[in-house]
Amino acid sequence: MALTHEEVRKIATLARLRFTPEEEARLTGQLARIVDYIDQLQTYEGAEPDLGSEGVHESEDQPAECLPREKFLANAPASLDGFLLVPEVKGGGNDDDVA
Repeated sequence: MALTHEEVRKIATLARLRFTPEEEARLTGQLARIVDYIDQLQTYEGAEPDLGSEGVHESEDQPAECLPREKFLANAPASLDGFLLVPEVKGGGNDDDVA
């Protein structure tokens, strides 16, 4: 499906975006390819899943042993006392939001 520059302008307006004429020309082609790909994916809707040799869908979850904590933490960027260290999550600056 080919998109026109006018359709791209409308999409940009709805998304509250502003583009230069050069960006608009580039995005027109990119968005057209994205829409074509979505159309192509929709043709596969309702297709039967590919079943493995045992009749079980290959992506089905199977229970497995957990990764040992030592191995897991060996790949972590930072840890302390057997736990992952992560960056502090800070609020939006409004102290009223703190529970």
